[in-house]
Amino acid sequence: MSSVPRPTGVYRAACFLVGSILFLITLGGQVTTRVAGMAVPDWPGTFGHNMFLFPWSKMTACAMVFLEHSHRLVASGVGLITLGVATWVWSSSRDRWARGLSLGAALLVVGQGILGGQRVLQVSWILGLMHACLAQIFLVVAGSLALVLSCFWVNPVRSDDLSKARMRMVWGLTAIVFLQTILGAFMRHEGPGYLAIPDFPKIYGQWLPAFWQADVLKGINDYRAAELQWPATTASLMLWQILHRTLGLLAALGIFAGAVWSVAPSSTPSWWRRGVMLWAALGGSQMFLGILTIWSGRRPEIATLHVLIGAGLTLTGWLLGFASWRSVQNFPKTGSSQPTPSVIQR
Repeated sequence: MSSVPRPTGVYRAACFLVGSILFLITLGGQVTTRVAGMAVPDWPGTFGHNMFLFPWSKMTACAMVFLEHSHRLVASGVGLITLGVATWVWSSSRDRWARGLSLGAALLVVGQGILGGQRVLQVSWILGLMHACLAQIFLVVAGSLALVLSCFWVNPVRSDDLSKARMRMVWGLTAIVFLQTILGAFMRHEGPGYLAIPDFPKIYGQWLPAFWQADVLKGINDYRAAELQWPATTASLMLWQILHRTLGLLAALGIFAGAVWSVAPSSTPSWWRRGVMLWAALGGSQMFLGILTIWSGRRPEIATLHVLIGAGLTLTGWLLGFASWRSVQNFPKTGSSQPTPSVIQR
């Protein structure tokens, strides 16, 4: 029989958790893009009903209510999955990484639920922004848990001399991607429902209009009202969008250059080649979707896909760095060259 450990049930459950979080982020993106976050004004109930017993006929009577209530139901499901996975990990493994990450995921999902509820009760876009950013952290923690429970973690591919350099490169670029995600969430929650800048690559037909000056900003808002029938924007929202664009382009170019650099040496392991090519494809798709979001006038489906791919880009970059870090660790040489956590079922 092969001595290579096979994926366990708890590993598959952790992967399912990651998929469910990505689905929840997609649904949350639709809620924010369509400005449906306050369609249900109370919490934890729904228009005075128990959230889980809210009548289907009332839920489907309004598209906004359907979106927001569905988001709550799916979030509750993700919470139960997270607690179930954490319980499974603690009952089947003594590995400190697995236990710590599962506990972190459980605490994050509880905090995320409370934060989402307070966003509704306090009608605060700041809490909505924090809710969106915490979702990305929750996804990364869940993805890290899945990696720790995987066969790779038990029997990692040995590193080469460039492993640490690749790790620093991918984590540095992932930090830029995460910062860009925060700026995107800031724009979506402070000024939901419209774009601060409706054209690309120029800005209202110019490369850099002096939008910080009152008369220029008034001219921009007059154009928005007359030609686009959009509400007025602000200098701060325009600045956030310019920074978001700039970081997005820098991140995409950096990811492409880093991918080319990291796969060039013959010593680069095959798992890295596959992972970084996926990362580069996600980076290119994310840049294209960002431009398409602007050109389409922030069409909800495109904007939501932009959010989903951004989450996948952050997760993939983080996991590539985490796997590289694992590959350079020194294991105790006691009969077997790799540790075997009790979670692995042979």
